[in-house]
Amino acid sequence: MRVDPDNRLVADSLEAEWNSKLRNLSEAQQERERQREQDRKVLSEPQRAAILALATDFPALWRDPKTPDRERKRMIRLLLEDITLLRGEQITLHIRFKGGATKTLTLPLPLNSWQLRQTSPAVIKEIDQLLDQYTYPQIAALLNKRGLRSGVGKAFTSRFIARIQRCSRLHRAMIDYERRAC
Repeated sequence: MRVDPDNRLVADSLEAEWNSKLRNLSEAQQERERQREQDRKVLSEPQRAAILALATDFPALWRDPKTPDRERKRMIRLLLEDITLLRGEQITLHIRFKGGATKTLTLPLPLNSWQLRQTSPAVIKEIDQLLDQYTYPQIAALLNKRGLRSGVGKAFTSRFIARIQRCSRLHRAMIDYERRAC
């Protein structure tokens, strides 16, 4: 009321804006109170049992094919604070959980891709023993008949047996026989 009549329009708009802000503040405070009341409500017994079942059956929930990856990531974010990975002769993981607990894991280094594709030493030893009595095609047929597979999971061929023999420097008594057969 004491505003200069020349500035009355400005004062009215400022007052309207102020009243609008006060209404917004009041609504936000009321919403906050409603939310706090909902948060304070005690869980029903079935809800409590469901939450405890999830907590105790975490591995089943994690492995469930119906659980999407985004939910797995969300679960991890809820549980873990951070992880420190140190790679040396072994891999060491320092895990810090949200509650303050820590755990240290030591894992062996993973194999290189060429090591993963190597034929097992037991099969190579078997090939070495068979080279004394059989040709490459016969060895391949014997190994395939026994259900043995190469390092990449494929059936053996005579070329593959020859390659294993050459790369592994296996002794070969049948060389003269195969030269005559060629």
